[in-house]
Amino acid sequence: MRIRLAAIAVASALLSPVAASQEPYAPPRTVDGHPDIGRVWTNRDVDAVFDPPEDQLPFRDRATAMVWREKYGIYMKGEPMPEFTQGVDTLPNRDRCLMAANAAAPPMTSQGYNDAYHIVQTPSVIVISIEMMNETRIIPVVADAAAAKAAHGPAVLQRWTGDSVGWWEGDTFVVETINVRLQQGQQSPYPTSPNAVWIERFTRTARDALAYHVDVIDPATYTRTWTVDYTFRPTPRVWEYACHEGNYGMEHILSGARRVERDKARPAAPPKE
Repeated sequence: MRIRLAAIAVASALLSPVAASQEPYAPPRTVDGHPDIGRVWTNRDVDAVFDPPEDQLPFRDRATAMVWREKYGIYMKGEPMPEFTQGVDTLPNRDRCLMAANAAAPPMTSQGYNDAYHIVQTPSVIVISIEMMNETRIIPVVADAAAAKAAHGPAVLQRWTGDSVGWWEGDTFVVETINVRLQQGQQSPYPTSPNAVWIERFTRTARDALAYHVDVIDPATYTRTWTVDYTFRPTPRVWEYACHEGNYGMEHILSGARRVERDKARPAAPPKE
């Protein structure tokens, strides 16, 4: 009788909510057997974890670090950048409706608004449509890391979000990105050289959670690899982002700069007697 009761107690424990909560998450799967990561996600209202901390990136030399610190501080405060007001080509990518910092290019980070990401998944390609600036990343899916390296295009074909190729490692979708457009790398809050490599990992960890991890590998700029971690959460939909159709910011920035220049060039009024 005691043996029977003990067996019942063990079975009850195995079926209890506590025991069930310790079971690894079993994600829904697509027809090809991989975890289904396709839906609309957001990285809004999530605390990204940087290693090292975001304001202590491991720059290789002090001069680069100090230039970055000054520009990044201005960028984060939303203050005007005088060196970007000489003409249309000198304005930041964001003001020209070309690129919004790292909303789409790795490491994909929140901009504080327009933070929806629509992932469309097929066996041969995964597409990430980003709400901010209406960016789209098209990622071919290959067999493994070796095949990914062979699938990259030539270095001369730089792209705003980089040349991305992905493969599955178990239940994790891994993406290797190279050849991010130099103009993006220079203006990014996380500057990189032309030879930088990004390794992103997407893992479905719960019904409402998609873990995101990225390694930034750039020995020319940083003394070591640094990482970003956060979790995407579901969001209802992607809204239209119409930057080019009403880009008054560029017009106003440049016209304001020209007005300041005219005011400075105007002869000073004679002193009143």
